[in-house]
Amino acid sequence: MHLDSSVLMVIFVILSLLLGALIKSVSKTLSSPYCVILLLAGLSLGLYGRTEHIQANLPGLNSALRTLAQVDPHLILLLFLPTLIFESAFSMDPHLFKRMSKQIMVLAVPGLILSTVLTAILTFYLFPWQWSWTVCFLFGALISATDPVAVVSLLKEISSRKRLETLIEGESLLNDGTAIVLFSLFYGLLTSGGQADLNIAAISSSFISVVFLGLLIGLGVGAVFLFWIGRVFNQAIIEITLTISAAYIAYFIAENVFHVSGVVAVVSLGVLVSSVGRTRISPGVSVFLHHFWQMMAHIANTLIFILVGIIIASRIRLDNWEWWVTLAGLYIGIQIIRAVTVFTFMPILKQAGISKEKALVVIWGGLRGAVSLALALIIAQDHFLPKELGDQILFLTAGIVVLTILINASSMSILLRFFGLDKLPEAKQASLIKAQQSIKQHLTNDLALLQQHEFLQRADWKSLTEPITEAQPVSAVQEADFLVAFRQRLLETERQFYWSQFSQGSLTAQATKHLVTAVEFSLDGNAEISLRRTLFESWKTPNYILWFYHIPFLNKMVVNFSFEHLSLSYDTARGFLQGQEEIQKHLQSLSPSEQDRQLVEQEIEDNKKHTRLYIQKIRENFPELSYSLETYAAQRLLLHLERVYLNELITEGVFDESEAKKLTKEIEYKIIHLAKPPHRVSPKKISEQLALMPWAKGLKEKSLFLLGRLAIREIYNSGEMICRQNRNAVSIALILHGKVVLMSPTHEEIAGTGAVIGIDAFLTHRFNRSAKAMTPVELIWLNIEHLKIVIAQDKQLGEIFASHLAQQSHRKEVSP
Repeated sequence: MHLDSSVLMVIFVILSLLLGALIKSVSKTLSSPYCVILLLAGLSLGLYGRTEHIQANLPGLNSALRTLAQVDPHLILLLFLPTLIFESAFSMDPHLFKRMSKQIMVLAVPGLILSTVLTAILTFYLFPWQWSWTVCFLFGALISATDPVAVVSLLKEISSRKRLETLIEGESLLNDGTAIVLFSLFYGLLTSGGQADLNIAAISSSFISVVFLGLLIGLGVGAVFLFWIGRVFNQAIIEITLTISAAYIAYFIAENVFHVSGVVAVVSLGVLVSSVGRTRISPGVSVFLHHFWQMMAHIANTLIFILVGIIIASRIRLDNWEWWVTLAGLYIGIQIIRAVTVFTFMPILKQAGISKEKALVVIWGGLRGAVSLALALIIAQDHFLPKELGDQILFLTAGIVVLTILINASSMSILLRFFGLDKLPEAKQASLIKAQQSIKQHLTNDLALLQQHEFLQRADWKSLTEPITEAQPVSAVQEADFLVAFRQRLLETERQFYWSQFSQGSLTAQATKHLVTAVEFSLDGNAEISLRRTLFESWKTPNYILWFYHIPFLNKMVVNFSFEHLSLSYDTARGFLQGQEEIQKHLQSLSPSEQDRQLVEQEIEDNKKHTRLYIQKIRENFPELSYSLETYAAQRLLLHLERVYLNELITEGVFDESEAKKLTKEIEYKIIHLAKPPHRVSPKKISEQLALMPWAKGLKEKSLFLLGRLAIREIYNSGEMICRQNRNAVSIALILHGKVVLMSPTHEEIAGTGAVIGIDAFLTHRFNRSAKAMTPVELIWLNIEHLKIVIAQDKQLGEIFASHLAQQSHRKEVSP
C-alpha cells in the first residue's frame, strides 16, 4: 500500500506521541530528562534517513523525513512557539514573576547583549574561516539566546526551587526579543553588503520598538479576549478556544504585521491571563484550562524535540573534522561566556536570593534549542548568501543545540543534587515534615474506627501503621528560619483559600484580587501575618476622590464610586476574616514550636479584632448597605451550591443529558444576571431620609423635596477629614449615617445621625471647628446661599436652623 508524504506526516505525529507516552511510562527507570531522549530519537531517525537502507526499503518514510528536514523555519516558530510560550507564561506564578522581573530583565537584555559581543569576539579570533565582524555578531546573536522550549521542558521535570526556576524560565522567554533585534540588524547588514546603518541610536530605537510594541500587542490582544471571556460563563469550549486564538493571533500580528517580537507579545499575553484574567475565567473552567494547556505543551514539546533531531541529523555535514574541532572549542567558549555574563550581574541577582550555587545552575541551564536552530535555518536557506557560510552556521548552531541538551540537560539533575537544590530549603522541608506528622496523627486517631470495620478486621494493621517520628531540635538561627517558613506556608494557604472561595462563589473577583494582593505583599516582605497595612489602607476612600465631590456633573458618579468602594471594602473585610479563621485551623499542624504557634495566633487574633471592628462600624452606620451586600453574597453562594448539587446528581445519572443541560443553563443564567445592590439614591429618597430625622417632623413636603434637590452626597471612611477649622465654607452638612467627631482647640464633641456640621458657617461662611469621621459616614452638603432661599419659604425650617445656631453658641459659652 502506497502512502504519500502527507499521510506519513500524520503517522509521524501519532508515532511521536506514542513514543512520548512510552518514555513517560518508564520515566522512573530512565535517568535522562524527557527532552534528551526525544532529541536522541530524532537524531537517530534523521541519521537513519541518510543511509542507503531506508532509500532502498522504505521510500515513503524516506520521503517523509526529507520533507520534515526541509520544513520552513518560520513555520516551526509559528506552529510551536505560541503554544509553548503561552503555556509557560500562563503557568508561571505572576507574583513571583513580578518579584523576579528586575533580575529577569537584566539577564534578558544587557546580559544577552554582553553575551552576543563576547561570542562575536570569540568567533572572530577562534574560527579558522575568517568571518567578517558582521557575520560574527550575527552568529553571536542567534547562539546567545537561551531557548524557552528546552529550558522550560527541563526545569518542569527536575527543579524544585520556584525562584530559581522562574529566573531561568523568565530569562529564556524574554531574551528572544533582544536576540531577534540583534539578529535582524546584523542579518540586514549581511544581506545589504554592510551598507546598513549601524549606530547606537538605531540599535536602541529598534530594540525598544520590537520589545515595547510586542508588549503592547500582547496586552491589547489579551484585553480584547479577556473582555470576551468575561462575557461568557462556564463555557469551557468557548473560553479555551479563545485562549488558543489569542496566543496565535498575538504572535502572528506581532511577527508578520508589525515585525516585532512575537515571543514578547505571547509572554505578556500569558502573564496577563494568569494574573488579571484569573478572575475573568469561569471558576469551573480554570482547572480544566490549565490541564488543557499542559497537554498542548506536552504535545508540542514531544514533536519539536523529535523534529529538531531529524532536522539536525538530516541537514548538517558530518565529514569535516575541522568543523568538529571548532564546535568543541565553541561549546567550551559559550559556557565560559555564559559564566562571565551571569557573574557580571551577580550583585543584582543576589538581591533576589541567587547564591553562587544557584548562579552556577543558571549558567549550566543556558540551553539552546528550536529558536536558535530556526534562525540558523533562515540563514542556511538564504540563496543570496554563500552556501558554505550557511552550512557552517547551521552546523555550529545544531551542534550547540545538541551538546547543550545532551550534556547540560542530562547532568542538570546531578548539579542540583550536588548543591542540594533538588530539595526544598531546610526550613520549608521542616514545615512539610510537620504537616506530614499531622496527617499521620489524624490517621492514628481514625485507626480504631477503621480496625472495627466489618471488612477490614482481618487486615495486618501492625504492618500498615508507622510510628510518628518526633521533630529534631533546632538551633536559634534555624528556629528563626523555621518561623519565617511557617508564616510563608500559612500565607500561601491563605492565598489558596481566597482562590477557593472565589471558585465557590463566596468572594467576588475584585475582593479576591485585593485579598490575594495583600497576601503577596506580605510574602514579599517579612512574611508577617499581622499588620496588613496594604489591605487596611485599601478600605479607605482614595484621597483624590474628595476633590471631585463638589463638581456637580461628577458628584453622582463619585458618590456611586464611593459606595462601590465601601461595598468592596465590606466584602474584602468579610473574606479576610474568613481567611484568618481558615489559617488558624492549621496552626497546630504546621507550627515548628508552641511558642511560635502562640505568637502567630496572637497576630491572627489582632487581624480578626481589627476587621470585626471595621465590619461592625459598617453594619451600625450603613445597615441597609450591609443587609443588601450580605443578601447578594448569600444569593450568589446559594446559586453556586445549587450548581454543585446539580452536578452531583448529573454524575450519579439522575438526569439525562438534555435535562442536565437545561437545568444547568437555568442556574448559570441566574448567576450571570444576578443583580448587584443598587447604590444610586434619588432626591426623593434623600427627602424621605431627611423626613425620618427628629428635627424634621412637621416640615413641609415641598421643603423636604427642595432639600433633597440641593443635597450633594459624600461618603467618608473612618479617620478621614470632612472639613477643617477656619477654612472658607460654601456649604453645611447633615449626617445621614455614621458618627463624626467635631474638634476645636479646647473641645471635642461626637455628632451622630441628623446632626449638622458647620452650622456657624451659615452666618460666617467659615468652619469654626474641624470635623473628622469616626466611623464610615454618609452625609449631604447643602449650599448655604441656596439653603437660605428654601428657609425664606418655610418659617419652621428657619426656626430649626436658628435653634441649631443657638445650641452651638451655648456650647461655646460653656466650653472651657
